[in-house]
Amino acid sequence: MSRCITISVIIMLFYAPLIAQEVISAVGFAQIRLEDHMSKEEAREEARQQAIINAIESAFGAYVEKDADVDIEDGKTSFKIIGHTRVRGDWLKTISEKYGEDKRKIRGRTGKEPEIWISCRVEGRIREIGQPETALEFIPLNCPDLICRTYDFKDGEPFYLSFRTSADGFLSIFLMDVTDMVYRLLPYQKMPVEFINAVPVKADNPYLFFLNQEGYDYFPGFSYMMIDEIIMSAGQVREFLDLYIVFSTSDFVKPMLDSEEEIETNTLMPKSLDYEKFEEWLGDNRIHDPEFLYKRVTLIINK
Repeated sequence: MSRCITISVIIMLFYAPLIAQEVISAVGFAQIRLEDHMSKEEAREEARQQAIINAIESAFGAYVEKDADVDIEDGKTSFKIIGHTRVRGDWLKTISEKYGEDKRKIRGRTGKEPEIWISCRVEGRIREIGQPETALEFIPLNCPDLICRTYDFKDGEPFYLSFRTSADGFLSIFLMDVTDMVYRLLPYQKMPVEFINAVPVKADNPYLFFLNQEGYDYFPGFSYMMIDEIIMSAGQVREFLDLYIVFSTSDFVKPMLDSEEEIETNTLMPKSLDYEKFEEWLGDNRIHDPEFLYKRVTLIINK
């Protein structure tokens, strides 16, 4: 019998070999103006990204160019693009971050008008990029077809994920809710012990996860009937979730997770941990394994 996972904020509230580059410490600072269209949370995140860019630029240099958020190789020099800034280093782990708020008055049409500036100071560990990361392609879907690509879900819709990679490796998928709890969606909950940390994936092979139908059981000894389904559910008008795609060409050890909790018949909450521990786990792996990487995207659920 198939089982179904409900992602609900209300429920959650209650219930050729690489040569490793040197890892160094870095500090960055940035300050941005709070615009009318921005929330303070959005301004803090923008200030944080700019502070990270500042830290990497100070250590390795950078130049600005409008482009997509991808990793590239330019001649013999590799870059990572953050926003529209190509930087020569990779932010591995945040040691500390501190935010400030500065109120100013500027001359406007009606006299002096108030402005709010948000500042961020970050300290972390960085590494100069030696070569581009493994290419990952992942597409959130609300039906098992690529035409259903979306980052904006309706309450009650299913969630699927299309995935491909340019190299053989190991994959895990996590989802963070508004309470800063991080839930592991892949490996599936009832997978055999050999998949306890991550699932193996082959280069260039297309995968479609969270569809419990025959033909989508990619892993030996694991029946498609045991694949977890995911239903998107929100208790408020609009909820924001962060999806993390975690990959490495080498097997990695999972973070310490709390056991799943049964909510109702055939419905389980995924195993979880709090965001601070999850972020620490990501950073430690990024420092010790140059091929360990993760991608984050934001999903929206509308009531």
